[in-house]
Amino acid sequence: MKNLHFRYAMRISFDSPVTNHRFTVKCIPQTDERQIIENLVVSVFPNQSLSQDRDSFGNRCIFGHCEMEHQKFEIVVEGDARTGRSPCETGDASHMLGLYRYQSFYTIPGEKINAYFEKFSFSENMNDYEKGVFMMHRLYEDFRYVQGITNIQTTAEEAMELGCGVCQDYSHILISLCHLAGIPARYVVGMLTGEGASHAWVEIYQDEKWYALDPTNNLIVDDQHIKISHGRDYRDCLINQGVFTGCAKQTQEIQVVVEEN
Repeated sequence: MKNLHFRYAMRISFDSPVTNHRFTVKCIPQTDERQIIENLVVSVFPNQSLSQDRDSFGNRCIFGHCEMEHQKFEIVVEGDARTGRSPCETGDASHMLGLYRYQSFYTIPGEKINAYFEKFSFSENMNDYEKGVFMMHRLYEDFRYVQGITNIQTTAEEAMELGCGVCQDYSHILISLCHLAGIPARYVVGMLTGEGASHAWVEIYQDEKWYALDPTNNLIVDDQHIKISHGRDYRDCLINQGVFTGCAKQTQEIQVVVEEN
């Protein structure tokens, strides 16, 4: 178990003023069986009209609306996390579990992923968790981490054809493989010890529990990870979504720092 201090900062700059800006932000970690979040401070600009609630997956969201002119949008989430409290998280109600049994937009397999899955040989006594770990190890051996080749629109099949990608791609591919094996699996966004941006990993379902695997780093999620949100794929865990009035181009900067207290 570790005591971690985290700071998630996002800044969007507009090259000309915008108005009537409506947004949904999803970057607030929450307390669960694996982690306790304390001393949480959330700062949003502009903060003309804000509210908080949860989405259909149970993730914490900030909803906002700003009518006045502005050329920047900022949110900073800072606090402490006690991590590594449990190796798993209690499973969802049965009607929610169905969401994670089937392929979604980013995880639909094609020729490459289907052919890759057919190479796997599972022993008869392996449970779903062990199959997930096995596939994670194989994916880590066969897929390369390379930045700048894929983007946020890249699907699992497209990344598999390229043979390389980033954490989003590793996670989408592993989810796709799990679904082919009949294993419920979901996409997770969070933070990892160090400095950089947000991180993505996977949770798989076994015996009414969710177990987390980090295929990018080939490890079982432990006390270095802070979970923010989960969903079927990247689209369900978008950090920021919004619309505004204006003809502005926007530039987004994200800085994540997680360090041990």
